[in-house]
Amino acid sequence: MERCMVSGEEIVSNHRWIFHNPKKLYATCIRRIGRNILYAWVDSAKPVVLETFEGDLVKKVLEDSNLENKPAYLIWNLKHVKEITYAYKQGIVDFLYNPSPPLTCVVFYNTTQEFRNTAEIIQAILPSCLKVLFAENYNQAMRIILDVIGGRDPSSNTNDSGEYEELKKTFLATTARIGWLNMLNSSIPAPHSRHDLYPFFSALSFLQKDLIERTERYKKKKLQLESGKREKADMINSMISTIESDKKRLLSEFKKEKSALEETLSLRRNQYRAIETMLKSRKPELWKIMHNVANLAIDDRHKIQILDICEKLIESEKNQKKTNFPLTSTDSEFLSLLHKKHPNLNNRDIKVCLLIKLNYTTTEIASCYAISKRGMESLRYRLHKKMGLPKNLSLKNYLTALAEKLGNLPQLKTEPIHSIAVFSELRKK
Repeated sequence: MERCMVSGEEIVSNHRWIFHNPKKLYATCIRRIGRNILYAWVDSAKPVVLETFEGDLVKKVLEDSNLENKPAYLIWNLKHVKEITYAYKQGIVDFLYNPSPPLTCVVFYNTTQEFRNTAEIIQAILPSCLKVLFAENYNQAMRIILDVIGGRDPSSNTNDSGEYEELKKTFLATTARIGWLNMLNSSIPAPHSRHDLYPFFSALSFLQKDLIERTERYKKKKLQLESGKREKADMINSMISTIESDKKRLLSEFKKEKSALEETLSLRRNQYRAIETMLKSRKPELWKIMHNVANLAIDDRHKIQILDICEKLIESEKNQKKTNFPLTSTDSEFLSLLHKKHPNLNNRDIKVCLLIKLNYTTTEIASCYAISKRGMESLRYRLHKKMGLPKNLSLKNYLTALAEKLGNLPQLKTEPIHSIAVFSELRKK
């Protein structure tokens, strides 16, 4: 068990009583000596600037030690502290100016020369119920704390008295109020104009006026920036509103156009179904027309022309049933020629040949039949053999050449069936 060499009280440590600087530059540590004395120091290899006040750390130690709303005392070793930031100063003020200050007495020791003025300013602005004193070393600091706990006033033993010290404290306190607390309108209790310290208070008064003027200019600039920001925000909101309006308008137009296209598509489908139904139903009518043409008293040349038209319509309907999609007259003539040269081809073979002739790729044709590309390649190979083509002639080149012959051949006919044979004699004439 570790004990204090001055008071003989037990020294208590806790792993929770450490504050690590966010930048990992140092750590602030606290131990408790006896029942209500706290000892704080900065763990660092070199002098540092304290950035974040450790108020939460002190509150945590007081809470763990059941010292909330009870007298507590703090000894602070400032050996590695060379300065504190503005944020740290504000943290001290917020912490110590609570309705009930959590500490009764604070003693600084090992105070560096750089930090001495800051520490004296802290001493000058603190409430009267909280004593802030200075010591040279730990032993002296602990004896000061013990005197305060025993009801003795250690400050009575110092030489810090008289008019000079009072004016010094007033000056430092006024400086802190203006600089730390932003109390720019605080009164400055300066001595008479012939006093040696009057120039310092006068300079402080000029500084106060300059800061007030600078603050007013800052407020005006801030208002201008906020006004400009609002104008830009209004402009951006207006642009967004316009874009949203255009978006809604375009979306509405798109929906209308989509609806119109869907109606057109539906109409075209209905028309296609009607035409398909008509084509299915007109074949007997075409045969009837062909029979009736034979009995007409017209020129044989005109009869042959009518017969050719009827035969093309019948052949087109038959080929369309084989392919299951609309055909042009050229496609129909191609299929008629293909069927004549290769009557052993089935409907799927004919459709595949037409798709190849129309420049569809193997992958696209495979997709139509929901098979793999490899499966379609096998089908094309079997089709090549089925048509008896030479090995050095590709199916694509053969079908292309066959289609090119259509422009150089006379009108092609399938095998005469039924009533077409009745008019064969007319064609011979």
